[in-house]
Parts: sequence; C-alpha cells; structure tokens
Amino acid sequence: MAQKVAAKKGKTIKKQTEKNYRSFASLDTIFYILLVILVFYPPFFRGMYFEKEMFPTIALTSAVFIIWAIFKIVQKEPIISTTLDYAALFLVGAYIISSFFAVNIRASIGEVLRYFDYLFIYFIVSRTVKDNKKIFILLNALVLSSFVVAVVGLGSSVNLIHYNGSWVGGRINSTFQYPNTTASFLMAFFLVNLALISYTDNKYLKAIYGMTAYTQFYAYIFTLSRGAWLMLPFLGIILMFLMPRGKRIEPFMYFVGVAIASALPIVKFNSAVASGAALNLIKWYLIGVFASLIVTYAISFIVSVVNKINVKVGIAIAAVIGFFVLAAGYIVFMTQVPLTLKHDVDESDSIKSVTRFVSAEPDRVYVLKYDVVAKNPSNKDWAYGIIINSRNENDQSTKITEFYDKDNFIGEKTIEFSTLKDTKRLAITFVNNFQNTSVTFTKAQIYPKNAPYEAQNIMLKYKYLPEDIASRVQDISLSTQSSSQRMQFYKDGLKIFKDYPILGAGGGAWASLYFKYQSYLYWTTQTHNYFMQVLLDTGIIGAIAIIFLLVSLFRSMHRVYKGYMEDKDRTLIAAIITAIISLYAHAAMDFDLSLSAVSIALWALIGVINSLDILKVKVKNKKIYLNYLAIVVAIVVMFMSTSMSVALSYAVKGDNFLRQQNLILAEQNYEKAVSYDPWNAKYRMTYGQILTALGDQLKDTVRLQKAMFEEEKAVQLEPFNSQLNAQLGAFYLAHGQIDLGLKYVLKAVEVQPLRPENYQQLADAYNKVGMYYLNNGDKEKAKEFLQKAVDVQKMFDKANSKSLEPKPMTEMTKQIIEESQKTLQEIH
Repeated sequence: MAQKVAAKKGKTIKKQTEKNYRSFASLDTIFYILLVILVFYPPFFRGMYFEKEMFPTIALTSAVFIIWAIFKIVQKEPIISTTLDYAALFLVGAYIISSFFAVNIRASIGEVLRYFDYLFIYFIVSRTVKDNKKIFILLNALVLSSFVVAVVGLGSSVNLIHYNGSWVGGRINSTFQYPNTTASFLMAFFLVNLALISYTDNKYLKAIYGMTAYTQFYAYIFTLSRGAWLMLPFLGIILMFLMPRGKRIEPFMYFVGVAIASALPIVKFNSAVASGAALNLIKWYLIGVFASLIVTYAISFIVSVVNKINVKVGIAIAAVIGFFVLAAGYIVFMTQVPLTLKHDVDESDSIKSVTRFVSAEPDRVYVLKYDVVAKNPSNKDWAYGIIINSRNENDQSTKITEFYDKDNFIGEKTIEFSTLKDTKRLAITFVNNFQNTSVTFTKAQIYPKNAPYEAQNIMLKYKYLPEDIASRVQDISLSTQSSSQRMQFYKDGLKIFKDYPILGAGGGAWASLYFKYQSYLYWTTQTHNYFMQVLLDTGIIGAIAIIFLLVSLFRSMHRVYKGYMEDKDRTLIAAIITAIISLYAHAAMDFDLSLSAVSIALWALIGVINSLDILKVKVKNKKIYLNYLAIVVAIVVMFMSTSMSVALSYAVKGDNFLRQQNLILAEQNYEKAVSYDPWNAKYRMTYGQILTALGDQLKDTVRLQKAMFEEEKAVQLEPFNSQLNAQLGAFYLAHGQIDLGLKYVLKAVEVQPLRPENYQQLADAYNKVGMYYLNNGDKEKAKEFLQKAVDVQKMFDKANSKSLEPKPMTEMTKQIIEESQKTLQEIH
C-alpha cells in the first residue's frame, strides 16, 4: 500500500514538474516575442533619437524587464553572472557617477536612462535567446526592420511614402532622418542578410533573402554616405573570413548577385526621382526584385552543385567571378564620356553645374587645359563658365579664379592660375546657365605650368555612374568638409576632456559645452564619434569602462566562435560578429549610437554573444539577490521615464496654448511639466517667462517672484546655455536689477564667444543701461556703460581673432556701437 501511495505521489510530482516546465516554456516564448517586438520597431520612430519616442520605449522596456526579472527569480536563475555582464554594468555605472558632476544634469539623466534601456534589452536577450532557432528569428527580425527602413527611404524619394525628413537634399535619410546612420544600419544588416542567404538550405528562402538584400543595398547606395561606402568592402572581407569552411566565398557570390540585380535600378533612380513619377521608381524597383530573386536562386543552385563536386572548383569559380567583378568595377569607375551641360530653347535659365576635385600643391602656377564645344546662338551673356576654388586642410573654400566664355567655339582652351598658400586641393566647377546655350567638354587636364608631365586627367563624366553617386565618389577624401569638420570636432572635444578628465562632464557633455570650446562657429549637438562622446561624458573612468566592455566582448566572441558552434551554425555567429564590428566601426566616425534604435540593435547582438558564451562556459554564479536589485532599478527607470514622458506631453500642450496666447492655460500646463520633470531647464525657463508675462500684466508680485526663481533655476541647471543666460539677464534688466542683468548677458557671451548675435545683445544691454542713467541725469554712470557698449567691439575682435573662420559683426551691433560713441562725444 505504501509503495502504491509513493508511486502515485511520484507520478503527481512528475506531472506537476512537467506542467511547471510547460508553463515556464510558454512564458519564455511570450518574453521572446516581446523582445523581438522591442528590437524590431525602434527604427520606425525617428530612430528613437528624440525624447517623445524614447521615453515611452524606455518605460515599456522597463516594464517588460521587471516582469521578466521576477520570472527569473521564480526560476532561480541569476540575470547577472558573466564578465561581460559586469562590463556592461560598469559602463552604465560610469554614466551614473558622472551625473553627480554633470554640467547638464537633465541631459545626463536622459543618457543614463538610455543606457539602462540598452542594458535591459541586453540582459533579456542574454537569458532568453538560447538556441539557434531563436538567434535565427532575432536576426531575421533585425533584417526585416532594416528592409522596412530601406523601403521607406526609397518610397519617400518619389513621395510614394510620406515620412518627414526621410528624403532630404537628394539623399535617403529614411526613418532615422540622417543619411549616414541609415547607411550604417542598412550596411550592418545587409551583411547579416548575406550570411543568412548562406545559412539557409531552402533555395526559395535564399531567393527571398536576395530580394531583401537588393532592397537594402539599393537604399544604402542612395544614402550617399562615403564613409559607409568605403567600409563595406572591408567588412565584407571580415564576414567572409569568419564564415565556416566551405561557405567563405558564398557571401561574396551573393553580393555579386545583388550588385547585378541593382545595376539597372541604380542607373535609372535619378531619372525616376527627377520625373516625380512613383510608377517609374516602382517599375525599376520591381525589375530589380525579379532580377534579385532569379539571380540569387541561380547562384544558390550553382553553389550547391559546386559544393557537391569540389571545394577547390568553387574557389576557382569564385576567383573567376572576382576577376570579372574587378574588371567591371574598373570599367564603371574609369570609363568616361564627354560632359554636356545645356539649356534647351524653351528651358528657363538655371544653374547646371558639375564639380570635380583634383589635388594641388600650394603657392604654385597651374594650367587647366580642356577641349570644348560651346554654342550660344542667342548671344546670351555667356555659354559656359569655369570656377576654380581652393580648398585648405579644413576644406574651407576660397575662389581663385572664374572664367566665362560667350563665343561659339570648338577647340582647345587653357586657363592659367595660381594656387594659394594653404591650398590642399582644387574644386573645379563647370557651369551652364542660360536658355538656348550648351557646352560639351570632351577632355580636361590640369598640370603645373613648369611641369606639364605631372598632368592630371579630370574625370568629366562617368559613363555608368549617376552624377550624384559620381560626385560623392569624386569627393572621397580625408580633406572633404565633413572629414575636416569631424577632425576639428575631435580637437575641440579634447579641449573639453582636458578640463573634465577623470569623471567627465556627464551625459550630453558635448552639446552643453562645445560652444565655449569650438575653434570656429559651427552647430552640431553630436561629437560624430561614439568613443569621443563616452570620453567627454564619463572621463577616464568611462574610457576604462568601454575598454573593459570591448575586451570582454572580444573574448566572448572568440570563445563562442572557436569553441561552441558547429560549422553551419558558425554562419550565424559570423553574421553577429560582423554586424557588431560594423556598428561600432561606423560609430567611431559618426553619431549612430546616439539614435537609440541603433544602440538597441547593437546591444541585442551583444546579448546573443553573451547568451552563447554562458552556455559555453557554464557559469555557476547563483547570485539571485542581484535580480531583486535589478528590479528595484528598473522600477526607478520606469517611473522616471514615464514621468519625463508625461512632462513632455504637458509642455507640448503648454506650447499650443502659448501660440493661442492663452497664458493662464499655458501656465497651468508648464507648471505640471516642471513638476514631472524638475531637471528640465528649458521647461523652467519657459514657465518663468509665462509667469513674467502674467506678473507684468496683472501686477502680480508673487508670480514675478516665482518667475525669477524658475529662471534662476533654469540657468543653474544649464549654466553653459547661452540662450538661457541671456533670457535671465533680460528678466533682471526688465525688472530693475541692472548689475545682475548685465552679469548674465555678459555670461551669455562668455559661454558662446563666437556667435556675433551675442555681442549685439551685450552692446544693446550696455547702451540701454547707459541711456537709462543719462535720462536720469547720472552722466558718470551713463558714460561708464556707454563706453562698455563701445568696448564690445574690442571683445568681439579678440574672440574673432581666435576663430578659424572669423565672422563679421552684425550691422545692428555696429549701429549700436556708433550710437553709443556719438552719445559719449555729446556728453563730453
């Protein structure tokens, strides 16, 4: 009897265990689905760059993480155990520490919340994506996400898809609203796509992957991102090297197939966009789709047949294909045709131009020799023009000479000119402008006058490349404006680092401080280098943290790649490692990782590596108590991100009421915005200005006192914000506190010394104070402040002399200084 009871009890426990296992498995599946969604959708909301989309996503991710972490406690599974886990925590910790010393506490908090969002994604992936099927699905979700990004970018070029900022200046920005980040994202998951084509055995699925890869590549090309263009071949080689034996050539062959399928659509893209007819783009896109399906299927068939015969035969075939690809590349980039610029009889005047770049030595006499056919039957002002500009090491442009020819002419001509002392290269622009005129340049070369044997041929027009692509190819150089600007950003960033070396200046350091340190007046809220950004935000501590993270990541990738996967499955690891390298490499020269969508994708990939590493090394860490701590942190993050999101909604409502001039309702909404986001300096300043307007209007001293508090608090929160300092100064001046008012107007100049308008504000403030004293009979005080208004000229000249690109003083500033000088003379 006892045995029967025991047996029955054993069966009951077994059934309960199986039931619990099924329940856990079901919950795991639910969390995995939620994870895939959290990774998939962020690119479609402006890349999660802006707070409107970012904070709700952080709150949602935090909520999922909290429930998931509780589930892990029930399973008695720790979520923090590996070296890579602690390295990730160290980086977030560096941002938390820097927040206590931040120059902009609100920006720093925002950055900390972003990093917790990435951390939550990383932890969920690390403990949820545990098998090849889940890895495969996650990678497919990311590829599909990038495919949609590509489709939106292409569709927006002809207004087929309406997404604000997706197509700007002839470049695809897509949902990221920035072409270089779009290029980086498409490039990383285009490479993953090539690996997935090799991974799957289903030829029909391979063909579908080929179609998505074609779409990614098509959009990637028309981001016109030179940096991404240059990186793709090197990353492709890395992918091939990491692929398992027998598959290393496959990504290259499939890439060739994609390139072949893309050729006609790429050539026809500009004409389709110029026509504005969506059907033209759709037609050529679909032609590419069918071509990619057929070509990919054919290549997959060839690859499978060759692999059955002999690997060496496959290598030989790939080598032959490689030879033809190189030959085709040579033809595409070296074949030129005459350059024709013309306006028809019924075509209105407009500038049509092509610019070509050539290297040149400084302070030397050069000759431009060209063969030309010019037609000007209507005797317009000129048939064509040639403008030659010098570019220095900062890619600043200075005109050297310009030549315009009116006559009908066929033959050879020359232009002689001298380069400048700082010339690094020349930009030669060929121009046609007038109705019923035309010019054809058949040949052009440039050489030093005393050394014609050093002649450089100028590529006038590429036969097989659209002009927008050709012009970007021509301008690939470390001395282009974007490259030289980035170098200057880095130099100015190092100035900031010298003043905040240990703990940094907190998240958002660059955006808060760069005006004070910049070498010339430029406007960018990003350093265009992720690693420089971390250094400025978190100092040496953060630098150590990022190095620790990268070293730990490299070790994990090495272990997973070398010791864990079977040959075929290594294809997935090769894809993940290549994508991680791609995203980090491009982020080293741009601000891709400032768009949370890209960072989320990156940290998800890092999480996959960690997950496989955990299975490989069999971590025995059982520190479940860390799960409880993680839950507490996630609750705080969820609360703060939700609060800031609510504050933003109130601020938007307040702005709407301001536009309607309803100050009472604007006041109410901004009061709530400040209460939900008390560290936001801009909310406080706007709230203070609303209170000021109402206080002045209603003679309400309580409101005015509160307004002063809010505006003072705004400047305390962002002391290096020139605009906020000027606004506080204006408040004090308007309410009789002259010394304090002038102090903050002067500080606005000090924190942004290269902006001419700041000197206008300062001169105007001094002038008005001087005139105030003069009108009240205090001539000595009047002279003191009028003289300060005059001395603004010296302040401006001193600051401007240190700028690499001096700016002229505003006409209004000159007028104020002249009036102050004149009044001073009258007083004397």
